[in-house]
Amino acid sequence: MTMLGELAALLGFRSRALRALSARGSVAVGVIAFCIAYLLFVLVRNSVYLGIEEPVIPTGPLQSILQANLIQMLLYLSFVYIPTVIVLGNAIARDGAGLSVSREEYRGHLAALFPLWGILFLVAAPLQMIFPQFLILGIFEISIGLLALILLLLLYTVWAIKELNYLSLPAALGVFILSWFTLPVFYLLTAFLLALPFFLLIPLFYVVLQRMRAFESRRVSERNLQQQLQILTVNPRDADAHYQLGLIHFKRGNLSAAQRYFESALNIDVNDADYHYFLGRVFEAIDDWPKALEQYEETYRLNSQYAQGDIFREVGKGYLHTGSVDKAIEFLGFFLKDRASDPEGRYWLAVAHQRLGQFGEMRSQLKMLLEQARSSPRFFRKENRKWIYRARILLRNQ
Repeated sequence: MTMLGELAALLGFRSRALRALSARGSVAVGVIAFCIAYLLFVLVRNSVYLGIEEPVIPTGPLQSILQANLIQMLLYLSFVYIPTVIVLGNAIARDGAGLSVSREEYRGHLAALFPLWGILFLVAAPLQMIFPQFLILGIFEISIGLLALILLLLLYTVWAIKELNYLSLPAALGVFILSWFTLPVFYLLTAFLLALPFFLLIPLFYVVLQRMRAFESRRVSERNLQQQLQILTVNPRDADAHYQLGLIHFKRGNLSAAQRYFESALNIDVNDADYHYFLGRVFEAIDDWPKALEQYEETYRLNSQYAQGDIFREVGKGYLHTGSVDKAIEFLGFFLKDRASDPEGRYWLAVAHQRLGQFGEMRSQLKMLLEQARSSPRFFRKENRKWIYRARILLRNQ
């Protein structure tokens, strides 16, 4: 399904389309679509009531955007509302995630919610033009078009919270109602334009801090890289220098370079478990599971307790992804005898039982994973957030 098809399918409450947008993670496209739709709705609304309300003449494009509160809306939704929804969803789900937000969740919510809201503004724009009349609700007056937009936003946002966070309908409704308590922040953004630069500094400060950390990490990595290259210049047969260079490139995400250096290290010393293990990690990262399994098996042969027994989990994953599910269950089960609280190993064991159609055992493993996460320290939940979240998804989908 193309992105345009997915956007159209959102109006039909198609969960697959919503999750596809989330998985694609195209935040920029979603934000641009939202901005265009939002400004179009504001333009239509202003044109409809041009003769009723005294117009404010914009002095330029920037002034027009400021009067439409677009910047404030983007800041509020991106840095206040959506993170709040994720935190509340994780807390209400009670699956061990606690009050946390992972990068994967945040990006997925941005990529799905912004285009969804954009579609709703596009739907409301012609309604605003066709039905410009006002309704009197006690002391409040509201246009039919705006009322329709509010109802659409309420209905579809609750649905999106339910689907993206894998919650029940009452839980999603609870998250939506609690998220209203963030509205004063939006009021501050729109009511006090002088405070806008301060709010703009918040995400700017975060970005600068992240860049500084990344710069320092690159500086240390570059220094280590030069040191290892100098060692190789002196002695090209230094296997450990090839291995260290492979680690540097692996951490940088340069997988092809990392593979070359790890293979060079193995050409010099074929009996080092570290070299086999990290070459297996490279193959796993590029989804070449047969080669990954080959390297993990060799690591296991050389050192059956490698990485405090983690190698049992890696071999089990390799068997699972190459179709040997029974062997995967054997290795993963043996691994969990000593590392019972490891969420990654238990998640893959649950997947293995799912592959065999043993859904009761699968649910048992997933519930155990989530129960262990609830009783674990916060730092442990944060480090293993990926597997807790995946466990929730797998459990909800069965």
